[in-house]
Amino acid sequence: MPQPPRISLATAGLLRACLAPTAPSTLGRYPFSHSARTAFRSHTLTRALRSENTRPQASSNGAKIPGITMHEHPNTNEGALTLEFDDGGHLDLSLLWLRDSCPCAHCVDPDSGQKNFSTTALPNHPKAQSANVLRDGSLQVVWAPDSAGPKGPHTAVFPAADIEAWRHDVGTRTPHLLPGERTPWDKATYAALLESGRCRITYQDWLHDEDAFWAAFADLCETGMIFVSGVPEGEAEVATIAQRIGILQHTFYGFTWDVRSKPHAENVAYTSQFLGLHQDLMYHNPIPRLQLLHCLANSCEGGESIFSDGLRAALEVRLTRQHLYRRLKSHPIHFHYKKGGHSYERKKPVIAEYPDGLIARLHWSPPFQAPFRRESMAKTESGAFTAPNDKASLAKWKEAATVFQASLEAPDNVFEVKLKPGECVIFDNTRLQHGRREFVTGLGHRWLKGTYISDQVFRAVQDRLQGRRGVLTPDLPTFREQLAASEWTKVVNKHYRGNPIVSATQ
Repeated sequence: MPQPPRISLATAGLLRACLAPTAPSTLGRYPFSHSARTAFRSHTLTRALRSENTRPQASSNGAKIPGITMHEHPNTNEGALTLEFDDGGHLDLSLLWLRDSCPCAHCVDPDSGQKNFSTTALPNHPKAQSANVLRDGSLQVVWAPDSAGPKGPHTAVFPAADIEAWRHDVGTRTPHLLPGERTPWDKATYAALLESGRCRITYQDWLHDEDAFWAAFADLCETGMIFVSGVPEGEAEVATIAQRIGILQHTFYGFTWDVRSKPHAENVAYTSQFLGLHQDLMYHNPIPRLQLLHCLANSCEGGESIFSDGLRAALEVRLTRQHLYRRLKSHPIHFHYKKGGHSYERKKPVIAEYPDGLIARLHWSPPFQAPFRRESMAKTESGAFTAPNDKASLAKWKEAATVFQASLEAPDNVFEVKLKPGECVIFDNTRLQHGRREFVTGLGHRWLKGTYISDQVFRAVQDRLQGRRGVLTPDLPTFREQLAASEWTKVVNKHYRGNPIVSATQ
């Protein structure tokens, strides 16, 4: 047992920790072809990027803790507790942080789960009388009396799962903010998933079969779209389906709304004309995360629903035209809605990223795009300001947006389906773009009932899914580093003859 530098406390038990994440996934070994205008075919890109932001599942190695040390930091005098692992690793935990996180029944109400004290009530330097690891791998700390606790000492037990999360620094980074595995898809890829039985579920299974529900929800997280079949006729059924996930998001359209043509429509969706690929309510705060559309009638000629994976399109631009990708993520555009006494407006770039560089959200809605503000286009890519009415900046954004839109709308990338009565589609409104073919109103009837789910509600269910899977997210190389090291990139860069399109630092 390593000799602790100051106070050694007896320890026992096993800490099951996630220590050895698998190697970064290879993004594909597929033939590379290009022409003067396109670097490679979209379906090849889709396969190559299937694991773009897959985070490998960690494995449990059962590392032992041969020692625990409590000490004071030499500069701040703040108490700390160090867990020493038999693989040579260690975990430093602030006693103030541990005391503030105490999960005991005195500190956290057992019924409500709410904290019973304010952090400000704690002493600056809490004291721990003892600390040890129990047989199940949990950490037990006995706290000395303080102003926020009971009169005497009290005991905190931190579950082994918490220690796993602390060691990989995911517990305090709210894992639901990180994307799970997402599969970019084109038409052929998504059609193959449906053919295999993926991305579809019956109404009864969605409501009453736990395993089937979670499998379908996992498909929704991965692909951004699933279909529910066998939905009973009724205007309230879309709410019933949505409430299986959580509460509905209210907008100025209400909790639910109708999609059917009418004269002098205040929204292009309420007409029979062609509706191009777009996302809903880009001007709204918050933007709805999920959209549900339940088909009640669709006997008209035409009226097919169309979908495209914006994540796949953004990745294609990122990997083939990096300078255009940078424009799409750096130049904000305005979205607005000003009808019927409503006035909504938001400013967002086409592509938004997480801090680690993974693509987080897309914002693409040409029907609701406001006129460009002169100041919104007044920054160059280096950050320097140009003249307020810089036509060159708008032209540069237009070039990038044109390439992105061409990828979205390429026939090989658009999945088309004519919804039948009793079918409901659920899709990620922050990732997928959707639209509709023109239909003839004189020969039949088309009626969809819709609703939204907020991002916060969706993430809460994602957390539950992660809990069922028992998956933690260890620290891994960034997407750029993974991509630069992949076999797929070696093939691509070889064809650029020494001028690589992807590196670990770009």
